[in-house]
Amino acid sequence: MDESGYPEEEAPLGDDEREALQNDLVDVESLKALLAPRGIKGAVFYCPDCDEDHYLGWDLLAGNLQELLEQGESPMHEPAFDPDPNEYVSWDYARGLLDGYENFSDEALGEVADQLAVELTSRGWPGADIKSLLVRLDLPNASEEGQESQG
Repeated sequence: MDESGYPEEEAPLGDDEREALQNDLVDVESLKALLAPRGIKGAVFYCPDCDEDHYLGWDLLAGNLQELLEQGESPMHEPAFDPDPNEYVSWDYARGLLDGYENFSDEALGEVADQLAVELTSRGWPGADIKSLLVRLDLPNASEEGQESQG
């Protein structure tokens, strides 16, 4: 039992647990968008209760997290029918990949945009055309310094 008198598995979700689950739910949707087009169907989790790996598709995983948020407990799980382990990644791997992807997009896209602007400037593109292209590609605007130093 926990401090509130509930058995450990029946204790209501705390605010921190609820926030972590909501973050996981957002991550699942992001991972599905990122990995499903590459043939990754979901994540694999080791289950110490049955001493087996459980393969959960992105939608099933999202549904389980949503039910855990709403009901406070995870639904009974059915094992996937003959899953191909090559089509699933571990949750730790998926989270690490997402973290790297998000950090790349936050930190490195500005550098990529700057490099692209320098290259296009060296090929004679006007600054206004470069900025227009960066906007259409949803890249951050290249620094004025990068364009001026090459212009």
